[in-house]
This record gives sequence, C-alpha cells and structure tokens, in this order.
Amino acid sequence: MSGTDRREMDRLSVNTGVKTKNNTLSSGLPVKITGIVFWGMVLVGLLIAFVVLEGRNIELGKRNTNETHLLARELTVHIEQNHLATSQQKNARTSLQRVIDSFKPGFHFEAVELVIGNDVLLFGETHPEQESIVQTLQIHDGLSGAQDFPIQIRVLFQNQKKAIVDYRKKILISIGLLVVAFGLILQQILHRMLSKPFFSMIEAAESFADGNAASRFDEKRVDEFGFLAKFINRALDSIERQQAELREALTRATQSEAALYGEKERAEVTLQSIADAVITTNSAAEVQYLNPVAERLTGWSNDAAHGLPLECVINIVHDETGQAMCNPVQECLANSSVELLHAHAALLHGNGTVIAIEASAAPMRNDKGEVIGAVMVCQDVSHARKLAHQLSHQATHDSLTGLINRREFERRLDEALGNAKREDMQHVLLYLDLDQFKVVNDTCGHVAGDQLLSQVGTLLGHKLRNSDTLARLGGDEFGILLEGCDIERGEQNAETLRKMISDFRFVWEDKIFQVGVSIGLVEINAASEKSVTVMSAADAACYVAKDEGRDRIQVFQGGNKGAERYGEMQWVARIHKAIDENRLLLYRQNIVAVAGNDSVAHAEILLRMLDEHGAIIPPMAFIPAAERYNVMIMIDRWVVKNTFEWLVANPLSHNNHPLYLSINLSGQSLGDKNFLHYIVDEFMRTGVDAERICFEITETAAIANIGRAKDFISTLKKRGCRFALDDFGSGMSSYSYLKNLDVDYLKIDGAFVKDIVQNPVDFAMVESINRIGHVMGIQTIAEFVEDEIILEKLREIGVDFAQGYAIHKPEPLIPCVFPVGIASVG
Repeated sequence: MSGTDRREMDRLSVNTGVKTKNNTLSSGLPVKITGIVFWGMVLVGLLIAFVVLEGRNIELGKRNTNETHLLARELTVHIEQNHLATSQQKNARTSLQRVIDSFKPGFHFEAVELVIGNDVLLFGETHPEQESIVQTLQIHDGLSGAQDFPIQIRVLFQNQKKAIVDYRKKILISIGLLVVAFGLILQQILHRMLSKPFFSMIEAAESFADGNAASRFDEKRVDEFGFLAKFINRALDSIERQQAELREALTRATQSEAALYGEKERAEVTLQSIADAVITTNSAAEVQYLNPVAERLTGWSNDAAHGLPLECVINIVHDETGQAMCNPVQECLANSSVELLHAHAALLHGNGTVIAIEASAAPMRNDKGEVIGAVMVCQDVSHARKLAHQLSHQATHDSLTGLINRREFERRLDEALGNAKREDMQHVLLYLDLDQFKVVNDTCGHVAGDQLLSQVGTLLGHKLRNSDTLARLGGDEFGILLEGCDIERGEQNAETLRKMISDFRFVWEDKIFQVGVSIGLVEINAASEKSVTVMSAADAACYVAKDEGRDRIQVFQGGNKGAERYGEMQWVARIHKAIDENRLLLYRQNIVAVAGNDSVAHAEILLRMLDEHGAIIPPMAFIPAAERYNVMIMIDRWVVKNTFEWLVANPLSHNNHPLYLSINLSGQSLGDKNFLHYIVDEFMRTGVDAERICFEITETAAIANIGRAKDFISTLKKRGCRFALDDFGSGMSSYSYLKNLDVDYLKIDGAFVKDIVQNPVDFAMVESINRIGHVMGIQTIAEFVEDEIILEKLREIGVDFAQGYAIHKPEPLIPCVFPVGIASVG
C-alpha cells in the first residue's frame, strides 16, 4: 500500500469513526447524527425560503398594482376636481407634484410618468432597471363639458428581482445561523449522551485488550450503557477465566513441545554441524543415517545409503598396503564395547580415492540397556597424516640434498654405539669436509654451491651399501656411518670416496672446478664413549687432514694432532657451561705512567675461568679454543656486560675518583656487525660514561678487518670511548696500517719489551714504535714490564705508560685503593 493510500485511509478513519493504526477512535457517531439533522434542517430551510420568496414575489406584484390603482384614482379625482383635463394641465405640474409627493411616504414607487396627448410629465427619476405598471385614466371634465380624454399613467417601481435577491440573502443568512446554532447544540448533547460513554467503553475495552485483566466497564450508569456494561463485564470475567485456563494449558504444551523440539534440534544440529563424519546403524549393521560430512567422505547420500549393509558404504583399507581391514562397527556390535580403528586405516571413496581416517565405533543402547545399533565417528586425517610424514621427513632429512640431517645421523650413531657395546661389534665413522667448496661458493654464488652439494651427495650415495648411513652434517660437511665395518676396511672405503670426489669435476656455466675432500675416521667399538665424543673425534681428525694439506684421510688416534684438536673441542663445551653457570671471572691489572706524574686510576680487564672444582684456569688454556671455534663473541659480550654493570655498582673507587678500564676485544667481535650495536645498547642500558672505557684491539685483528675496524672505532669514539692498538709491532705492515686507524694508544708488543735490556734490536724496535707513535700524536704503553731495569729503560726511551708484574700483578676486580701515579688511559 502506498503512502497516499495510507494517508487516505487515516483520513477516512477519522471521519467515519473507524479505529486507526495508532489505536485512536474518532467521534464519528455524533458527527453523523448532527450531520444528518443539519442537512435536514438545511433542506427544510431551503424549502421554507423558496415558499417565502415566492410569496414575497407575489406580494410585491400585488402591492405595486394596488399602489398604481390608488395613485391613478387619486390623480383622476384631482385632475377632474381641479379641471386639469383641458390645456390647463400644462400649468398643473406643481399641483400634480403635490399629489404624488403625498403618496410617497407610504408607497414604494420611484417615479410617475403622465402622457397627456403629446405632452409627457415626469415626476421622479428613472433608470433602465426599474419596472413599470401602465394604466390609462379616462378624465371627465364636467365644468367644461368637454369630451372625456385619456391620460396614460406609468408608475415606475424598484426592480422586483433585485428586491427578491436582497430579501433572499437575509432569509438564507437567518436560516443558516439558526441551523448552525442548532447543530452545535445538538452535537454537544449527542457527545455527552453518546460519545462520552461510548469512548469510556472503548478505553475500557482497549485496556483489557492490552492485558489489563482488571479493566471493566462502568456499571453505575442508569441508562442503556450501564445496562450493556453489566453484560459485557460478565463476558470479560468469563473470558479472563478461559484465558487463564488456556494460558496454563498452552504453557504446559509449549514447554513439552519446546523440550521435544530442543532435543530434536540439538541432535540434528550437532550431527549436521559436527566436523567429523557420523554414521549410525541398527543392530544388524545396516546404515540408518549419514551426516553431511559422512556423505562427502563416503560419496554416498543419506537417502541412498539408508538400509544398506555398512560394508557396502564404508570400505576400510590399509593406507600403505591397500588391503581390506575389519570395520570397527562389526566388532562393536559383537563385543558391545567401544572399538578404535587401526592407526593406518584409510577409507576407499566411491570414486576410488583413498582417504586416511581415524575412526571409532560405540554401541547405542535403549532404556533397557539393550544394544539397538552403533554409531561410527570418522575423521579425515589425510592432511594431518601427510603433514606428519612431511614433518617427520623434514625433521630427519636435509632439505637441500635429501640426505638425512645431523640430528637423525646422531640418533643412528647412538644406536650403532649401543649395538657395539651390546654385541661387541665394530663400526666406522667418516667425517668429510669438501676442500674447494668456498671457492665455488664465492666465485659462482650460493646457487652453484647448493648444486655442488647436491651432486656430491648423489655421488657419495652411489658408493655406499644399503646398510650404510650418509648424512649432511651442515655446510659442506658430510658424515658416513659404516656399520659392521673394521678400521682397515673403513680406510679403504674412505680412500675410494676421496678418489671419487677428487676425480669429480664440477661444471658451472663456463667454469670447471676440481673439488677435493678431507676425511677423518674414527673407529666405533665397545670402548667408545657417547656420540658427541665420537663426532668430536672425527671432526678433529678431519681438521688435521685439512691442516696437513687437504684431500687426504686422517684416522683419529690418541696422542696425534687429532687428539689435540679433540681437546680444544672439549674446551668449547666447557666454555659454554662456564658462561651458563657464571663461572667466568674478571681480573684487573693496573697501568701506570712511566714518569709517575698521573694520579688517575686505570686498569686493564683480564679474564679467568673457574673450573668445576673451584680451581682458577688461566686464559691461554681456553682462549685459543674459543678463538678457533668462534666462541669469542659470546665471551666478549659477557665481559662488556659484566664490566659495565660493575662500573655502575662502583662509580667511585680511587680516592673518590672514577676508575677507567680497558677491555680487550677479539677479531671475531670486531668483524661481527651486530657487536657494535650490542655495545651501544649496553651503554644506553647501564648509563656508563663512555669516557671511562678504552677498547683494546689487536693489531692483527684490526688489519684483518680494516674497514670494519675503522667504522667501529669511529662510532664509539663519537660517544667518548678511547682505543688502544694492542700487540703493536708483531705484524709485517704495522706502520702502513697505523695511519688509517684513529687510535689513542699503542701497546708495544711484550715480546720486544721483555728483552729490551739484553737485546739491542728489541730496544731499537721499542724506541722506533715510541717515536712513530709520538710523531702521530699517539701515546705508547709498554707491556710485560717485569722489573725496574726494564722500567728505567722505558723512561730513557720516553714511553708514556707501563704495564706488567713489576707494576701490578692481576687481581680480582674488587674495590681497592690504587697507588698514586697510576696512569689515565681513558
């Protein structure tokens, strides 16, 4: 319905008293009654007006005629008495005027016209709208004895139609006012007698309809409405009682229906929305229901499968062999127990697709506990099983070569070790490291390097037995486990593999590379230790093979270089453990001014290790192993962090003056792009004043990383740090690189300082280094100052600072009083 139609309906509702959409009832009945009476009175009034007007019209006509006759008679008498019938009438105008004027007060004519012969006498004014009545007067003049002669008189009156119109207006206005007044009075009477009690009943009815059961009609009235209200109230009481009974019955029915529907809906929704396939059967293992997931999984619709034997719909096979497997529903119905499906079960779809599933079957029982069927729940685990296979493969295999990875290799090595101990068997472990891999990688890029590793892995696999294990251990390193093999046969196999790799030519684009391999061998027997020890021994033997010329085989034996290498590798584990257990110790050794004219405290930070039994281990016992196996970055970070935290805890340590410390940095840390950020972060974290720190960098490390060293020094010097070039003079090009490094101190290599008294060459070297340093504006520090004679020689040369046992023996970093004269090197 359009908006116009709705507005028209609302308008009609108000006019006719129909209940509108907003539950409002207009007062239509009094209006209708008043309207009927009103228009009746109007009609009667119009009829009366018509009759009155017609009578008035006739009355006016008669009046005008009578007035004309009277006037004519009076004029006739006047003319005859005054003998105005002859020619004297021309002079009788004044006399006639008096006669006519005497009639005007009571008459309604407006003008009189007399035609006497050819003469016309006009009394009054004329106009075209006037109406006239003409009459002929027969005048007899007895005095003159003249013959009677006619005089025509024309009396002019107001236009009768205009008079009727004016009269009609007055009549209609009077009737209209009378009718309106009567209608308003009638409407108020009807409103009081009809509308008011009617609307009172409507309000009571609406209140009852809106749910107010106590609402009733007014029975106190003594008229028809009061009488009607009594019957309606009785009806409402009856309706209320019936409604209460119906509500109670409906509530019970609704509750029962809701409970039944809820149970049914929950069951259906659960089965429809569950992510697993659900199949129900009767006690004869015939399909009764398939949910949507089961329909998709089996390829059968619920209607098509209903009533069929379960084995026709669910065909379960082994996911690897394809052989048929027993359906768990059969066992469930037979044993009246929950049955689980085999781990390798798969469902054969109607289109021939095999879908890996996990399933279980449980019996369904009635209220008596009798088995009336079974429900089978299946889950599609194809993706999960495939992912599990992939993850298992990825967890045990190298993604590049497809060989097993280090973790799986070590697991198999553990099994071989256990087998050797239990059955007194012998095995051989080969550790292979390609000799020219870095050349290929640097020359042709990582893609070429990856291709080389894949090809080498394929070559090695072709020469091994099915019982042997080949793995990529990482980078360009491979491991081979020869099970059931003694050391002699192991060496033969290793030589075969070495020669094969040596003869192999790797071609990449227009380049040809010869790739060799270094192999370390370890025998595995009942006396062998754990797998980590065996791997370390094989790695050490491989390192010796590379160190002695590459492309060769080295058997690990106690006392050779491989054993030394193995010892160093053991230190790596001990260093890691010491850091984890916080068993590294910070020591200090003072640095003093040779001239003895500086009172600012400065010391170099030295490192010691506390072993598992509480003994102090000197740095040269573990630092070489840390440098060889790239552990120095970890150690340097530990030293920087703990030194900074000590400075925060000890801001003043020498006569209430700050202590300045030198920290040694390894070449590995200098070459690590993240180490510089680490130092900056530690400055920001701890708030240590950078001017209190001097970093010592060895000459060889600075030269090996000259670009990185310049950036490192430049960045930290901007923060206020100072730098010392340690072990200066040991390199072949010390002076040529010195001008490129913005350092504050040169620490003269102790190898020259300790023999300065006996060896003139060492004296000259120290003197030369000191002179060059001073020319470049760099202060010098002499190491290994072990007695006063050396110190005196240094004063003679003009060296600025000295450090050694003659000055101060290293001691733990604890608050102490520094002697006057200690140099400031920070």
